[in-house]
Formats: sequence, structure tokens, C-alpha cells
Amino acid sequence: MSLKNKIKRHFITGLVAILPLALTVGVVWFLIQRIGGFLGNYFTRIPTFANISRPLSSFLGFVAVIIGVYLIGLVTSGFLGRWFVKQMDNMMTKVPFIKVLYNASRRLANTIFLDRSAFSKVVLIQYPWENTYTLAFLTNKDKWTISNKEYYNIFLPTSPNPTSGYYLLYPVSDVLLTDISIQEGFKIIASGGIIIPDERRF
Repeated sequence: MSLKNKIKRHFITGLVAILPLALTVGVVWFLIQRIGGFLGNYFTRIPTFANISRPLSSFLGFVAVIIGVYLIGLVTSGFLGRWFVKQMDNMMTKVPFIKVLYNASRRLANTIFLDRSAFSKVVLIQYPWENTYTLAFLTNKDKWTISNKEYYNIFLPTSPNPTSGYYLLYPVSDVLLTDISIQEGFKIIASGGIIIPDERRF
């Protein structure tokens, strides 16, 4: 390998290593400075907090946002809250132009915060035809018995949006169990195969 290629590879490796941390710090800093700073201006109008510094007021505003989001989650977890969210979804998906942004945001949120604990194993199955494999998730280890043959409960996600897909009853003998983690499986599917595991021999 030439010196140029070595330098390029090491630079890319360093960039990949530091980029997630830099993005995380940048996003948190943006939230504290912008959103927290906006609410922090209201804190300084309260006599008790009138003389606090701007960074501290921004931090208090950010904490207030966190508490607010938690309280919204607490309220929407109940029956009336879920009903309200459903009505809001129905309304937003009928507004021209807005529905495109809303649906995209909803899919993004579902992809990021989907409860992955519902899946117990990443598996490989032959789909949509023989000798063509795809990643899927084992959702329940309790098997079905159909015509004296056992079947697994399989969720086959779509790419790049793994929150949608198909529920399949797949023959146990045709399901290949893997050691890929649930999180890594989601990354592979969401990236369309751009992100793949180091170990790919099964």
C-alpha cells in the first residue's frame, strides 16, 4: 500500500472514530444554546434567577425542555393521551405539503426509538426466492406447528425504513440464526448494506 493510501486510510479511520462524538456534542450544544437559551430568557425574568449567567440560564432552559418532554410522554402514555396523538396524526397526514414532512419525521422517530427489545434474534432467511438471503428478526421463540412442521415468528423489515415490513411464519429448518446484535441488524438494514459487520461468514 502506498504512503498516500495509508495516510488516506488512517485519516478516514480517525474521522469515523471521532465523528459520532463530535456530532453528539454538537447536537447537545445546539439544543442547550438555542432551545435552552430561548427558554432561559424567561428564567431571567423571574426575580430568583434574574442575576444568573447566560450559560446557566440556557442550561436551566434545556433542563426544562427535558422535563417537558417527559411530562408529555407521561400524559400521552394514557388512554386519552394516545387518543389525542392518534387524532393529531390523522389531522397532520391530511394537510398538503405538511403531511410529507410529518410522515418523514414520524418514520425517523420510529426508526431511532423503536423498541428493539421486542426482537430476540437476528436471522437469515431465503427471501424473496431461493438462494437469495435477507436479514430478518425472530420476534417470538414460541413456534407454530403446521402440518407437523415447526415455524418461527419472523419479522422481515424493509430497507431503509426498518419500522415497516412483513410478519412471516417461516420453517424452522430454513431459518439461519446469527450472532449479529439487534442494534447492528438495524444499522445494516437502515443503511441498505452500507454498514456491514466484520464477521460475515455463517
